[in-house]
Amino acid sequence: MNLKFFLLAILVSVAANGCSMLTPQNSQMTANTNVSSNAEPAPAGTPASGGGEAASTAAAVLVADLYKQHDGKKSPFFQTKDRGLVDKFFTKRLGDLIWKDAKESSGEVGAIDADPLYNAQDTEIKNFAVGSPVVKGDTATVTATFTNFGTRQIVTFELVQSGSSWKIDDIGYGGGDSLMKWLKSAYAEKRPAPPSATGEFEGRYQVGETSCIVKPVKMAFEISWAKGTGTEFFFYKDANVFESEEDKSGGRNEFRFDDGNYNTGTFVRADGKTFAVSRIK
Repeated sequence: MNLKFFLLAILVSVAANGCSMLTPQNSQMTANTNVSSNAEPAPAGTPASGGGEAASTAAAVLVADLYKQHDGKKSPFFQTKDRGLVDKFFTKRLGDLIWKDAKESSGEVGAIDADPLYNAQDTEIKNFAVGSPVVKGDTATVTATFTNFGTRQIVTFELVQSGSSWKIDDIGYGGGDSLMKWLKSAYAEKRPAPPSATGEFEGRYQVGETSCIVKPVKMAFEISWAKGTGTEFFFYKDANVFESEEDKSGGRNEFRFDDGNYNTGTFVRADGKTFAVSRIK
Protein backbone atom coordinates (compact mmCIF):
# COMPACT_ATOMS: atom_id res chain seq x y z
CA MET A 1 0.00 0.00 0.00
CA ASN A 2 1.19 3.49 -0.76
CA LEU A 3 2.58 4.99 2.47
CA LYS A 4 0.70 8.21 1.89
CA PHE A 5 -2.66 6.43 1.63
CA PHE A 6 -1.82 4.20 4.63
CA LEU A 7 -1.21 7.20 6.92
CA LEU A 8 -4.39 8.90 5.65
CA ALA A 9 -6.43 5.81 6.54
CA ILE A 10 -5.06 5.82 10.10
CA LEU A 11 -5.98 9.51 10.58
CA VAL A 12 -9.54 8.92 9.34
CA SER A 13 -9.96 5.99 11.79
CA VAL A 14 -8.70 8.01 14.78
CA ALA A 15 -11.00 10.91 13.92
CA ALA A 16 -14.00 8.56 13.74
CA ASN A 17 -13.23 6.94 17.11
CA GLY A 18 -12.63 10.32 18.73
CA CYS A 19 -16.05 11.58 17.66
CA SER A 20 -17.75 8.48 19.07
CA MET A 21 -16.06 9.09 22.43
CA LEU A 22 -17.79 12.46 22.68
CA THR A 23 -21.25 10.92 22.28
CA PRO A 24 -23.29 10.86 25.57
CA GLN A 25 -23.28 7.41 27.15
CA ASN A 26 -27.03 7.50 27.78
CA SER A 27 -28.82 9.36 25.01
CA GLN A 28 -32.22 8.41 26.53
CA MET A 29 -31.74 10.53 29.71
CA THR A 30 -34.49 13.15 30.13
CA ALA A 31 -34.80 16.11 32.44
CA ASN A 32 -37.22 15.96 35.37
CA THR A 33 -38.61 19.40 36.19
CA ASN A 34 -40.43 18.28 39.35
CA VAL A 35 -38.84 18.74 42.77
CA SER A 36 -39.86 15.89 45.06
CA SER A 37 -39.57 15.60 48.81
CA ASN A 38 -36.52 13.38 48.32
CA ALA A 39 -34.58 16.06 46.42
CA GLU A 40 -31.76 17.87 48.18
CA PRO A 41 -32.75 21.53 47.74
CA ALA A 42 -30.28 24.35 47.38
CA PRO A 43 -30.33 27.13 49.97
CA ALA A 44 -33.38 29.38 49.94
CA GLY A 45 -33.12 32.58 47.95
CA THR A 46 -31.33 30.94 45.04
CA PRO A 47 -30.95 33.66 42.37
CA ALA A 48 -33.86 33.57 39.97
CA SER A 49 -32.03 35.30 37.15
CA GLY A 50 -30.38 33.55 34.25
CA GLY A 51 -33.30 32.46 32.10
CA GLY A 52 -36.84 31.15 32.44
CA GLU A 53 -35.86 27.57 33.26
CA ALA A 54 -33.47 28.70 36.00
CA ALA A 55 -36.11 31.02 37.47
CA SER A 56 -38.67 28.21 37.46
CA THR A 57 -36.30 25.81 39.20
CA ALA A 58 -35.35 28.40 41.84
CA ALA A 59 -39.01 28.98 42.78
CA ALA A 60 -39.60 25.24 43.28
CA VAL A 61 -36.36 24.84 45.23
CA LEU A 62 -37.40 27.59 47.66
CA VAL A 63 -40.69 25.80 48.44
CA ALA A 64 -38.94 22.43 48.78
CA ASP A 65 -36.38 23.95 51.13
CA LEU A 66 -39.13 25.49 53.28
CA TYR A 67 -40.69 22.06 53.77
CA LYS A 68 -37.29 20.55 54.54
CA GLN A 69 -36.52 23.17 57.19
CA HIS A 70 -40.03 22.98 58.64
CA ASP A 71 -40.01 19.18 58.90
CA GLY A 72 -36.48 19.30 60.28
CA LYS A 73 -37.58 21.45 63.25
CA LYS A 74 -35.91 24.58 61.79
CA SER A 75 -39.15 26.17 60.68
CA PRO A 76 -39.53 29.96 60.26
CA PHE A 77 -42.97 29.61 61.85
CA PHE A 78 -43.57 29.84 65.61
CA GLN A 79 -40.05 31.01 66.52
CA THR A 80 -39.16 34.43 67.92
CA LYS A 81 -35.37 34.65 67.85
CA ASP A 82 -34.27 34.63 64.21
CA ARG A 83 -36.15 37.14 62.03
CA GLY A 84 -33.65 36.41 59.26
CA LEU A 85 -35.04 32.90 58.94
CA VAL A 86 -38.48 34.40 58.23
CA ASP A 87 -37.13 36.88 55.68
CA LYS A 88 -35.24 34.08 53.96
CA PHE A 89 -38.51 32.61 52.68
CA PHE A 90 -41.23 35.28 52.81
CA THR A 91 -41.99 38.75 51.45
CA LYS A 92 -41.90 41.55 53.99
CA ARG A 93 -45.68 41.90 54.24
CA LEU A 94 -46.21 38.20 54.95
CA GLY A 95 -43.05 37.91 57.03
CA ASP A 96 -44.13 40.82 59.26
CA LEU A 97 -47.41 39.05 60.07
CA ILE A 98 -45.76 35.66 60.69
CA TRP A 99 -43.25 37.30 63.04
CA LYS A 100 -45.99 39.28 64.81
CA ASP A 101 -48.08 36.16 65.36
CA ALA A 102 -45.12 34.27 66.85
CA LYS A 103 -44.22 37.18 69.12
CA GLU A 104 -47.72 37.99 70.36
CA SER A 105 -48.86 34.40 70.89
CA SER A 106 -45.87 33.79 73.23
CA GLY A 107 -45.86 30.04 72.76
CA GLU A 108 -49.65 29.77 72.85
CA VAL A 109 -51.92 29.15 69.86
CA GLY A 110 -52.06 32.29 67.74
CA ALA A 111 -53.67 33.12 64.40
CA ILE A 112 -51.77 30.18 62.89
CA ASP A 113 -53.61 27.43 64.74
CA ALA A 114 -52.68 24.59 62.36
CA ASP A 115 -49.59 23.47 60.51
CA PRO A 116 -49.35 26.15 57.80
CA LEU A 117 -47.61 23.88 55.29
CA TYR A 118 -50.10 21.02 55.57
CA ASN A 119 -53.24 22.93 56.65
CA ALA A 120 -53.89 20.44 59.45
CA GLN A 121 -53.39 20.05 63.19
CA ASP A 122 -52.50 16.37 62.93
CA THR A 123 -50.46 14.94 60.08
CA GLU A 124 -49.58 11.59 58.56
CA ILE A 125 -48.00 12.71 55.30
CA LYS A 126 -47.35 10.40 52.36
CA ASN A 127 -46.77 10.82 48.61
CA PHE A 128 -45.36 14.32 49.03
CA ALA A 129 -44.11 16.22 45.98
CA VAL A 130 -43.44 19.79 44.90
CA GLY A 131 -44.67 20.47 41.38
CA SER A 132 -43.21 22.42 38.50
CA PRO A 133 -43.75 26.17 38.89
CA VAL A 134 -45.83 28.35 36.60
CA VAL A 135 -43.86 31.57 36.13
CA LYS A 136 -45.48 34.75 34.79
CA GLY A 137 -43.09 37.67 34.75
CA ASP A 138 -42.05 38.38 38.33
CA THR A 139 -44.65 36.06 39.90
CA ALA A 140 -44.75 32.28 40.19
CA THR A 141 -47.16 29.63 41.46
CA VAL A 142 -45.88 26.38 42.96
CA THR A 143 -48.07 23.55 44.27
CA ALA A 144 -47.24 20.95 46.88
CA THR A 145 -49.29 17.74 46.77
CA PHE A 146 -49.53 15.01 49.38
CA THR A 147 -51.93 12.73 51.19
CA ASN A 148 -52.71 13.30 54.86
CA PHE A 149 -54.39 10.36 56.59
CA GLY A 150 -55.24 9.05 53.12
CA THR A 151 -56.80 12.28 51.82
CA ARG A 152 -55.10 13.96 48.87
CA GLN A 153 -54.43 17.66 49.38
CA ILE A 154 -52.96 20.55 47.40
CA VAL A 155 -51.26 23.59 48.94
CA THR A 156 -50.53 26.49 46.58
CA PHE A 157 -47.63 28.89 47.04
CA GLU A 158 -47.75 32.35 45.48
CA LEU A 159 -44.26 33.79 45.00
CA VAL A 160 -42.90 37.11 43.81
CA GLN A 161 -39.43 37.96 42.61
CA SER A 162 -37.50 40.09 45.08
CA GLY A 163 -34.28 41.30 43.52
CA SER A 164 -32.57 38.16 42.28
CA SER A 165 -34.49 35.80 44.59
CA TRP A 166 -37.98 34.39 45.00
CA LYS A 167 -40.06 35.07 48.13
CA ILE A 168 -43.35 33.47 49.19
CA ASP A 169 -46.16 36.04 49.34
CA ASP A 170 -49.04 33.76 50.35
CA ILE A 171 -49.94 30.11 50.89
CA GLY A 172 -53.37 29.03 49.66
CA TYR A 173 -55.45 26.13 50.92
CA GLY A 174 -58.40 26.23 48.52
CA GLY A 175 -61.84 27.76 48.81
CA GLY A 176 -60.39 31.26 49.20
CA ASP A 177 -58.60 30.29 52.42
CA SER A 178 -54.95 31.25 52.82
CA LEU A 179 -52.24 32.00 55.36
CA MET A 180 -52.43 35.72 54.58
CA LYS A 181 -56.17 35.68 55.26
CA TRP A 182 -55.66 33.99 58.65
CA LEU A 183 -53.11 36.58 59.68
CA LYS A 184 -54.88 39.65 58.30
CA SER A 185 -58.09 38.71 60.09
CA ALA A 186 -56.24 38.41 63.40
CA TYR A 187 -53.92 41.42 63.03
CA ALA A 188 -55.86 43.93 60.99
CA GLU A 189 -53.98 47.21 60.98
CA LYS A 190 -55.28 49.47 63.74
CA ARG A 191 -57.18 52.35 62.18
CA PRO A 192 -59.63 54.83 63.72
CA ALA A 193 -63.18 53.58 63.91
CA PRO A 194 -65.71 55.41 61.72
CA PRO A 195 -67.88 57.93 63.54
CA SER A 196 -71.37 56.90 64.63
CA ALA A 197 -73.94 57.25 61.88
CA THR A 198 -77.45 56.12 61.11
CA GLY A 199 -76.04 53.65 58.60
CA GLU A 200 -73.13 51.21 58.67
CA PHE A 201 -70.59 50.27 56.03
CA GLU A 202 -71.73 46.67 55.63
CA GLY A 203 -74.00 44.55 53.49
CA ARG A 204 -74.19 44.39 49.69
CA TYR A 205 -73.09 47.17 47.36
CA GLN A 206 -73.30 47.69 43.62
CA VAL A 207 -69.95 48.92 42.31
CA GLY A 208 -70.11 49.73 38.61
CA GLU A 209 -71.17 46.55 36.85
CA THR A 210 -70.15 44.24 39.68
CA SER A 211 -71.10 43.93 43.35
CA CYS A 212 -69.51 43.13 46.67
CA ILE A 213 -70.36 42.11 50.21
CA VAL A 214 -68.93 44.17 53.08
CA LYS A 215 -68.42 42.53 56.45
CA PRO A 216 -66.99 44.40 59.49
CA VAL A 217 -64.05 42.46 61.01
CA LYS A 218 -62.62 44.06 64.17
CA MET A 219 -61.24 47.44 63.02
CA ALA A 220 -61.37 46.50 59.34
CA PHE A 221 -63.96 45.78 56.65
CA GLU A 222 -63.68 42.57 54.64
CA ILE A 223 -64.74 42.99 51.01
CA SER A 224 -65.75 39.93 48.96
CA TRP A 225 -66.20 40.72 45.26
CA ALA A 226 -68.80 38.93 43.14
CA LYS A 227 -66.36 38.74 40.22
CA GLY A 228 -63.15 37.45 41.69
CA THR A 229 -61.70 35.19 44.35
CA GLY A 230 -60.43 35.91 47.81
CA THR A 231 -61.10 38.99 49.92
CA GLU A 232 -59.78 42.51 50.32
CA PHE A 233 -59.54 44.52 53.55
CA PHE A 234 -60.53 48.20 53.80
CA PHE A 235 -60.05 50.64 56.71
CA TYR A 236 -61.76 53.87 57.71
CA LYS A 237 -59.65 56.82 56.60
CA ASP A 238 -61.62 60.02 57.19
CA ALA A 239 -64.65 61.98 56.00
CA ASN A 240 -66.62 58.90 54.90
CA VAL A 241 -63.67 57.42 53.03
CA PHE A 242 -62.53 53.79 53.36
CA GLU A 243 -59.22 52.74 51.82
CA SER A 244 -57.65 49.37 51.10
CA GLU A 245 -54.21 48.17 52.03
CA GLU A 246 -51.46 48.98 49.57
CA ASP A 247 -51.22 46.61 46.63
CA LYS A 248 -47.90 45.34 45.29
CA SER A 249 -47.42 48.55 43.29
CA GLY A 250 -48.11 50.77 46.32
CA GLY A 251 -51.59 51.85 45.20
CA ARG A 252 -54.84 51.79 47.17
CA ASN A 253 -58.53 51.43 46.30
CA GLU A 254 -61.06 53.73 47.99
CA PHE A 255 -64.77 53.88 48.75
CA ARG A 256 -65.78 57.57 48.94
CA PHE A 257 -69.32 58.00 50.26
CA ASP A 258 -71.55 61.04 49.89
CA ASP A 259 -72.62 61.03 53.56
CA GLY A 260 -72.31 59.16 56.84
CA ASN A 261 -75.05 56.68 55.95
CA TYR A 262 -72.74 54.98 53.43
CA ASN A 263 -75.51 54.46 50.90
CA THR A 264 -74.12 56.10 47.76
CA GLY A 265 -70.75 57.30 46.59
CA THR A 266 -67.81 56.53 44.33
CA PHE A 267 -65.29 53.72 44.17
CA VAL A 268 -61.84 54.95 43.11
CA ARG A 269 -59.60 52.19 41.85
CA ALA A 270 -55.84 52.36 42.45
CA ASP A 271 -55.28 53.24 38.78
CA GLY A 272 -57.61 56.27 39.09
CA LYS A 273 -60.66 54.80 37.34
CA THR A 274 -63.96 55.53 39.13
CA PHE A 275 -67.24 53.60 39.50
CA ALA A 276 -70.60 54.55 40.99
CA VAL A 277 -71.39 52.91 44.33
CA SER A 278 -74.86 52.27 45.81
CA ARG A 279 -76.14 50.08 48.61
CA ILE A 280 -78.24 47.10 47.50
CA LYS A 281 -81.28 46.86 49.75
